[in-house]
Amino acid sequence: MRQLLAIAPLAPVNHGYLVAKQVRPGDLRIVPEDGSALPLNSLVIIGKNWQESKILRETNPDKLVFTAGDLLLAAQDVNGEIRSVQAIQENGTKRFAAGGVKQDMFHVVGGGGLKALKKASAIVIAEGYATADSLSQALGYATVAAFDSGNLLNVAQQLRELFRDKPFVIAGDNDAHLELTEGKNPGKEKALAAAKAVDGSAIFPIFAPGEQSYPDKLELVTQLTAISGSLTDEQQMAIAKMKRYTDFNDLVTNSVFGRDGLEHQVTSQVNNVIKGQKEQFEVQHKEAQSPFITFKRQPNAIKT
Repeated sequence: MRQLLAIAPLAPVNHGYLVAKQVRPGDLRIVPEDGSALPLNSLVIIGKNWQESKILRETNPDKLVFTAGDLLLAAQDVNGEIRSVQAIQENGTKRFAAGGVKQDMFHVVGGGGLKALKKASAIVIAEGYATADSLSQALGYATVAAFDSGNLLNVAQQLRELFRDKPFVIAGDNDAHLELTEGKNPGKEKALAAAKAVDGSAIFPIFAPGEQSYPDKLELVTQLTAISGSLTDEQQMAIAKMKRYTDFNDLVTNSVFGRDGLEHQVTSQVNNVIKGQKEQFEVQHKEAQSPFITFKRQPNAIKT
């Protein structure tokens, strides 16, 4: 894994995934066309395409197989050690290296690693790379990609130990389509739980009317009808559309609000969180510096 990262060139700005998501390559790498530069005893094998990679995985279960042209997203821990890597295809399909660790791992987006987070006005954590980079572009400082909603809590708690005095903002996904079809919204639920655990705040994208909502003109979808597979074509199309409006990157790429909408929402919400913590610290400082000590009045003793 580290051997691959060592020979992998920096990702180009015109990589299909980056262009579709309108995000920067940052410090991402790209899987080279072949593994000729790898050591002879390397565990890494490079397939020319995903079909070849599939065959290579089946025939080489003890090897780490990657596909030429895929983006490489290093996953690090709070000590700065790279423990795994996520590969992203041009179509957005993501895959973690076999045997790699994902829990507690993250990627600092915007360059500079942990040092960049020290300079950030707030620790802003999102799920995927594209969302985190969209946020970083809007805010002007580094953010964090936790890879998925299930890892938000772990990453937030790990980083809270390093940055105790910084405000924490969890930029969550709003999986409204899953709330409709499955009765749960993991993106929103996990983000709120992570924010609560680190005494932070959770924010979610706000889309234009009709973009994320289920059409009133269609028969309401229930969990039963969704599971049974009895949805009409119109209902399936409506749900598929809702999936395109879940995270902050979708504001840029899919919503009529566009990048201006993202920047307005993110900067105002995050700056309010920063302002709120600053005011709280000032109040606490004044109380600590006050020469007066207030005692609580004790109830009269009961005479016996």
